Amino acid sequence: MDNLESRQSELIKTMRFPLIVLVLYEHSVRTYNAPIMRSLDSSNVFHFLTEMFSHFFCAIAVAWFFFFSGYLFYHNLEDGQYGLQWAKGKWGRRIHSVLIPHFFWNLLNVGMVLLVTWLFNKLGITINSDQMVGVEKGPLFWFFTGPIDYPLWYLRDLIILSLLAPLFYYPVKKWPWITLTAILLFYLASFKMDFYPSISLFGMGVWMGIRKVNFVDFCRKLKFPAGAVACFLLPLAASFHGGDFGYDRFFRLLFIPSGMITFLNICDHLYEFPGYRKLMLKLTETVFFIYAAHEIYILGWTKGMFLRVFGETLPARWIAYLFVPVVTGAVCLALFYLLKWMMPKALSFACGWRTVHKQSFQRFNKRNL
Repeated sequence: MDNLESRQSELIKTMRFPLIVLVLYEHSVRTYNAPIMRSLDSSNVFHFLTEMFSHFFCAIAVAWFFFFSGYLFYHNLEDGQYGLQWAKGKWGRRIHSVLIPHFFWNLLNVGMVLLVTWLFNKLGITINSDQMVGVEKGPLFWFFTGPIDYPLWYLRDLIILSLLAPLFYYPVKKWPWITLTAILLFYLASFKMDFYPSISLFGMGVWMGIRKVNFVDFCRKLKFPAGAVACFLLPLAASFHGGDFGYDRFFRLLFIPSGMITFLNICDHLYEFPGYRKLMLKLTETVFFIYAAHEIYILGWTKGMFLRVFGETLPARWIAYLFVPVVTGAVCLALFYLLKWMMPKALSFACGWRTVHKQSFQRFNKRNL
């Protein structure tokens, strides 16, 4: 069991960078609401494949991040520890790791929009005003109803879920199977309610964390049936994209658990390669920065560069689809390591103390652990 626990802890770390790559591919493609046609026309094939990968398969990335957050909230809780002091300690850590970064990065986005708009106006260059529209909506939009740094909706939801997390404890302890059923039913109900099932994915992590279920062992046991189900549901869900009845959303909900399990099993296999494992562990510290920074002009300007260089022909769209996320990720990595060299403490603060900056990390641990 100790080996499985160690493996699970390491896999959480090594999965983070591949998952953020999926997030980049998800965000780099606009959602086209045009329905998928049953034809082998080259444009339709592009539409189908890019939608299937970016907006259906890549949906497992945020699902895993919500699951990890719920699981780690309770995973180390020992019998007799649960109480107000324990909850305060958890909330205190999340002030530094979630709440402060949420406000920091959204304010940074507002500042960047104002600076870039002012600079371009001074230079007489026309700039897309969509970002300024978001700034003009005010703080409620910046932090909550938007947010203005769009990917941070995950942090916004996580702030709320972290506050609600203690409410899961007694139901899971006293009525585990009833609670599990309620979580799963609420997950499926999100199809009709048309909202992201963050509370269900977080709740599933909480449930396994409280019950001390090793999810790596769980996923290994379901490797082949989950893989088969994922391979069936993924193209099926994508084939209904843009339809009138929302079947694509329903089948995507069914796909996500099997896709998550399949992805973990792939990462579990890759973990056996020392070079891959070492690289993923090293890149783990960059994940939050990539997540928070990539939509602050980096992704948009990268798309614009590819459009100007290659045009909008179908081959050009394939080139952009494959390489825009790669270039965006490379720019984010270059910025991360530049900032780590120039201002490591500020970077560590901005990333919720997730970066490998020993002095700051030790201070954070002494204050919160």
